[in-house]
Amino acid sequence: MMSKKIGAAANPIYKSLFDAVFFKAQEPMLVLDRGLAVLVVNNSALKLLGWSGQDINDKPVSELVLGKDLKDFLELLELASRNGVVRNYRFYMLTASKSIVRLFLTVQALKDEAGVVNGYCLSFSPVSPDEWSALKDPHVFKNAARKLNRLTSMGQLTAMFAHDIKNPLHVILSTSELLGALENPPEGVKTGAELIERNARRASKIVKTLLDFSRSGMCRLEPYSLETAADNALELIDSSLKTAKVRVEKKFDRAPKVFLDPHYLHSVIYNLLNNAAQALDGAPDGRISVTSGWLEKEGEVFLTIADNGPGFESAMADNLFQPFFTTKENGTGLGLYLARQIMDEHGGRIIVASSPEGGAMVSLRFKKIV
Repeated sequence: MMSKKIGAAANPIYKSLFDAVFFKAQEPMLVLDRGLAVLVVNNSALKLLGWSGQDINDKPVSELVLGKDLKDFLELLELASRNGVVRNYRFYMLTASKSIVRLFLTVQALKDEAGVVNGYCLSFSPVSPDEWSALKDPHVFKNAARKLNRLTSMGQLTAMFAHDIKNPLHVILSTSELLGALENPPEGVKTGAELIERNARRASKIVKTLLDFSRSGMCRLEPYSLETAADNALELIDSSLKTAKVRVEKKFDRAPKVFLDPHYLHSVIYNLLNNAAQALDGAPDGRISVTSGWLEKEGEVFLTIADNGPGFESAMADNLFQPFFTTKENGTGLGLYLARQIMDEHGGRIIVASSPEGGAMVSLRFKKIV
């Protein structure tokens, strides 16, 4: 099962290690070489795909993928080459008998020290036909997903926040209050202390809101302006954007207030801005546009965040809201997924499309008008 090219050159210790962590792994894995031919496959992948080691070695990847999906697969490899990894992409693979196996596919680019891609490691997570059919409707597991997110992600995070952040925030607040109370403080100290105090109090509210949400699971909607929500999020991320030399263009047209939970919307908008900033990392003329207004025909108030970054491939669109799907090396794949959960709580929707400037565009739409 091990490729002759690998087996001949490997040190015995490396061979033993490779056997333990690769061949005997429960997760099906397959390695492609630079020419996209099969280099090595582990036992779980052979069982899943129905091949023997001798038959699959050196096979071109085109024999493992449906012809209609080959273009999407190559785009997936290209995306992994740029980002390092793409996780949990919903895909079909062909077995030795030319039947279809449904799975979540993770692609890890194998790069040398100079950053040159020498191949790809593919990991498979099989999905049953019933589960696959259910996944076509992203809202099927809505209630279960909410419980999972609140009991695991939110529960663990908020417990950590409560113990690890509450005390430092109290120190920051106390210190900022003392600085603000100084008589004849140096220029800028009083203003800076007020800024620290205001943002520390906001952080305390966010922690409290996360705790409340993990317990109750309900957003607390109130009349609020999307323009104000956007400005608050922009204020929090302003220093990061300036450091990255990303320019922000704002255009807020007249629009009615909507019913929303300010703290959750601040979090959603902040994360969308942060995603846009990361997409512009290193771009010479990075720009983010933030627009809002009223769509009379649709009867919706909108807030749209767009960037002029690399955008996303059309093949990725169906997976963007899939939990744990990510194109970031250290990403969780929960950002857009949780954003849609929060928008659902608001009776709204979230739309992702290509930006007119060539990058990505995310639009939040609200129907609950004040």
